[in-house]
Amino acid sequence: MRWVGSWVFTLAIIAGCVAVVFGVVGRGATVTQPIAFNHSVHLNDAGLACSDCHTSAESKPYAGLPGKEICLDCHDADEEQGAHPEKDRLFAYDDTDGDIPWVRVAVTRPDVYFSHRRHVASGKLDCLVCHVDQPNLDKPPPTARLVMSMADCIECHKENRASGDCLACHR
Repeated sequence: MRWVGSWVFTLAIIAGCVAVVFGVVGRGATVTQPIAFNHSVHLNDAGLACSDCHTSAESKPYAGLPGKEICLDCHDADEEQGAHPEKDRLFAYDDTDGDIPWVRVAVTRPDVYFSHRRHVASGKLDCLVCHVDQPNLDKPPPTARLVMSMADCIECHKENRASGDCLACHR
């Protein structure tokens, strides 16, 4: 019986170390996106809502990264070809079977479950509550712009009278 207890303890320590490593490494990595997407132009000038491009934010755990079809619903290669280098990068994906290979920069620890749907649809939070500076970005961030601490989450949950049950977020 004593062996089982020490084995479980050792496994818990290893899992904790893995969680810390993934959390720290994931947040520190820098990436270059395939298209220098300008949030400011799309949100402020074109008047789009976050959910126009991040279509699954209200229905799935992940907000999703827009596929080329979403972009090409508004942008027309015949009219805009050569107008801007980033648009030309977008139009190059139209001629391929693949989609835009966006690189996800937001990472949560492996033991944390975060659902955009739960926060946006159920909690009725506006995206800008957490993603405050998105409308001001003229290029994609090379790292996660929002690094939430447990204290941030607890504070928001208290302010919004959301569940404080550990198992609501930790799995």
